Amino acid sequence: MNGRLSFEKLQIFPEISTPKPESANDEYTRRSQKNKLSLIALHLLTRDMAEQAGLSLEGPVSKICKQAGVNRTQVYERKNQLIKAFEGINLPEPGRPPIPSDPASDTAGWALRVTVLQYQIDNPGAVVRHSGGRTGYSPGFRRIILDLFDDWIGSQERFCELVEVPYATLDTWKARDANQAYEPASPRPIPEFGPEVNAVARMIIEDYAVWQGSVRDFLQYEPKRVDLPPNQIVRVLKISKMISSKKIKSPRYRGSTQKVQPGTILVTDGKGISVHLTESCEKRDYNWQGMVDQTTACHTAVVVTETENAHGVLTAYEQSVDFLGRKPDALVHDNKPIHEDRILRQTVEPDTTMIPATPRRPENKAVIEGEFGKFEQAVGRIKLDDSSPESLVKSAVEEVLRAYTAGINHAGRYEFQGLSRLQVLRRACPDPEKDRAFLESLKGRRDRYKKPDQLPTMGVARQLLDKGFTDFGLDVVDPKGTLRTWLSSRYTPEAIRQGLAIFATQRAKGRLRSETAHRYLVKVIQNCQDEIDLRQQEDLLREYAELEKRGMLRELEREYELLKAQCDGSGPTNDLAFQLSEKAVFGGMILQRSFWEAKLKRLLLKSKDRIDSVIRHIRRLFEAHWNDRFQLINHLIAWSSGLTA
Repeated sequence: MNGRLSFEKLQIFPEISTPKPESANDEYTRRSQKNKLSLIALHLLTRDMAEQAGLSLEGPVSKICKQAGVNRTQVYERKNQLIKAFEGINLPEPGRPPIPSDPASDTAGWALRVTVLQYQIDNPGAVVRHSGGRTGYSPGFRRIILDLFDDWIGSQERFCELVEVPYATLDTWKARDANQAYEPASPRPIPEFGPEVNAVARMIIEDYAVWQGSVRDFLQYEPKRVDLPPNQIVRVLKISKMISSKKIKSPRYRGSTQKVQPGTILVTDGKGISVHLTESCEKRDYNWQGMVDQTTACHTAVVVTETENAHGVLTAYEQSVDFLGRKPDALVHDNKPIHEDRILRQTVEPDTTMIPATPRRPENKAVIEGEFGKFEQAVGRIKLDDSSPESLVKSAVEEVLRAYTAGINHAGRYEFQGLSRLQVLRRACPDPEKDRAFLESLKGRRDRYKKPDQLPTMGVARQLLDKGFTDFGLDVVDPKGTLRTWLSSRYTPEAIRQGLAIFATQRAKGRLRSETAHRYLVKVIQNCQDEIDLRQQEDLLREYAELEKRGMLRELEREYELLKAQCDGSGPTNDLAFQLSEKAVFGGMILQRSFWEAKLKRLLLKSKDRIDSVIRHIRRLFEAHWNDRFQLINHLIAWSSGLTA
């Protein structure tokens, strides 16, 4: 149409634009009758404007578009825009006259509101309001709202205002309730808790048992309650078998009660692709004939044609057969005439059943429509620079990479609670002060970085290496001295001297005459340095071990003095010999056992008559290992027999 339709001046819908007041006893027309009235009025307006523009609306859409010289894809896009515009116009509808306030009705209204709020408190997840403005309601919440509305004597508008449910949403629930009765969901069973389950895990399991919303909503609610990341909550629910460890999705196609095997059903459709040539300012439109598996949404074919036609569908089908390695059982398509092509039917039909989608049921092809929507959101318009062949190739590569990165950026991520990387980045409002300390430390790392200090003996080591390389004729393999510099910066002159000596003796035997002899020299120097370092480490270990031993002995002597002061011989628990024997048996380290054995030996050598009673006490230390008791008893018998000093 050449004229522009102004919705502001649209006054042909008096029941929509300016609702007239009616008496309380008048019967309101049904919503379907109002829709029919609007459709007839819109038809008359469209017919009159088409006649003024000299446009015939008879015949298929492709014929009308060809006559008008417009693109069919753009026509469908304009149709969607008009639908959205009329949805905005249809919102105000005729309503009842205002009802005077009644104190009794106000009391009933507040009681209704309290009932609904109490139900939400007792049933977490019954109403979940999402950040995008959408609200989710549980089946139980819908049931109680419908039950309360059955007993409500006021207007539906007032009821919806009190329970905070949109008017249109309640109408949808009422219509669905008339056709399909409510089936209460069985409560989730709570597993039996063992002693190893901590309080936080119990809380998560109990919260999910009464949760009425989806798992996704629960993973947004529960982390704030227990201060744990969502993946830990999912792990608890999987271990407790509250949710399945294997993610199971419902079938993507309408009317199916069982998920078919992958590769059984393919879905095909066409998508308009716009390519803009930046140099010539030319716009080219192509058709993307897509074909996907309905169960997995895997793309099995990609075919680009000038327009959507039967040949493109046939080519996509053949590519899919090659991709799968077999022919699918069914091919779901839309109701366009191209799918009635004789050659297409003869090629496909013998092995694959062609099933047209149900009219006005977009759910039939939801899987491929969703893929087209993702492409439009992530990739969109394609731009190519056709100023030269080189720039054309470069811009094509850039578009491929842009499509790849855009697909990743727009994909929902589990670690971001279903949001994409792009959404998280664009919504972020960083605080410059929050990360300032980290940025300053990151910047200062380079300033603080210094190369490792060179060994003070590097000059002497380099002289030894220069002399050795010259004597052995290894200058040719290290003309710039890079290897010698590296060796002198890492190894001491002593290791280099030993390595050169070992290399010289082996070379004198005629064993190192190859071009890779310098590698043997490097390895020998490394081994010599390791041996030197090991000796130094041994000396240091002895020094520190002696220091540790003296410290432990001081602690043991202090413990012995306290033990001796506590033991007054008034009973077995206060018997010094018994306590020393227990210390010797349960000693964790050899030093501890030796210390307590020495103290016990010194005590028993002064009173040998007590050895038998101490042996009996050691034998009754059943909680100790038998070998530890046996060894200590053996020592006591050897002391008493004079076998050891």
